[in-house]
Amino acid sequence: MQMIVREVGGVQMVNCLAGGLTPVLPPVQLEAMGFKLAAYPLDLLNASVVGMRLALKGLASGKPPDELTLPFAELQKIVGFPEYYDEEARYRVPEDRPAT
Repeated sequence: MQMIVREVGGVQMVNCLAGGLTPVLPPVQLEAMGFKLAAYPLDLLNASVVGMRLALKGLASGKPPDELTLPFAELQKIVGFPEYYDEEARYRVPEDRPAT
């Protein structure tokens, strides 16, 4: 495969699909083969589904596993709550002035 990538020229991309036909190789090895881009189209989706199943199983028994639970403040930051709150403050109507 390395020879083919180098002979074609240009920027080459490999599509790494767990369970697919192309072997999933470490990025360093793919780069050494001549690939400049590597796509992993379903890995995050797959991990999300596994995480959701585990969380649902935990919720059914009363509590999701700790390793699947972020501290609430960290979750808020990742999702963008601080930016939402900034926007909210920007458009807030003072309490002494009625909204129109």
